[in-house]
Amino acid sequence: MLMNFRNVMHFRHHENRILLAFLSLSLLLHLCIIFLLPDLQLIPQVEDNKPVYVEVRTPTRSRELDLPETKDQSRTEPAKRLGPADQAVKKEQAPQGDFIEDRIPATPLQPQPAPTEQPTPAETGKGKQVPIPDLAQLMTLPQTTVQRLDDQLRTKYRAEVEEGESVWLDTEKDFLISFYQRLRSGIYRVWNYPAKSKDRGEAGTCLIRMTFNRDGTVKDVELLETSGYPRLDREAVAAVYKGEPYGKLPDAYKKEELSILAFFRYTMGYRPEITP
Repeated sequence: MLMNFRNVMHFRHHENRILLAFLSLSLLLHLCIIFLLPDLQLIPQVEDNKPVYVEVRTPTRSRELDLPETKDQSRTEPAKRLGPADQAVKKEQAPQGDFIEDRIPATPLQPQPAPTEQPTPAETGKGKQVPIPDLAQLMTLPQTTVQRLDDQLRTKYRAEVEEGESVWLDTEKDFLISFYQRLRSGIYRVWNYPAKSKDRGEAGTCLIRMTFNRDGTVKDVELLETSGYPRLDREAVAAVYKGEPYGKLPDAYKKEELSILAFFRYTMGYRPEITP
């Protein structure tokens, strides 16, 4: 009896030790989970500060102009004629008007007399040349008229150019282009619009023949057509002399002298200009 009691007590003591070991192990495991995995969350939490957007859409309304689709009703019988048969009148006639103007027949238009031909200047006086106006009047004329008068002056001096005694500026000789450029640059450097002429409203165009030696020096400057104002003419002639040196003539030009024709234009509100 005593032995059985001791055996029972020994068995219970052994079970208590096992239970105590399991409790200690369970406590240690829970402590590890608490301290080693503090951020582990089995259930994710929803942030309260994050806004939630909800889109509300209103149902589309049908438009009043939208008509329901109708089925295509094909015609099985032709449409009935409104009249029993086609009718045609023998003669169409409008009712007589109430106003007197409607009753009076319109008078036929009278033929216009043929225009009489005006005699041309060649018929009135053969051999007569059209007088060329003074170049001082060119500033008051249209541009087309100015161009026509320039052509007349070129025709006037055509014989001199054809004989090779003179050339127009920027024309005739391609190997003279460099000399033309030096000539323009030198004249523009010293050529000015006279102040007194500006104050008095003087403007015009003069035609000048410039003759140069082989070395490019100025031999002669001749006023062929006046601008109508001596002050403008003198300023243009003086600019040719003051613009030296222009450099020697190119070797391709075989003559000892070169004569150039050019227009010197004065226009109010603009700088003086040289044109061929």
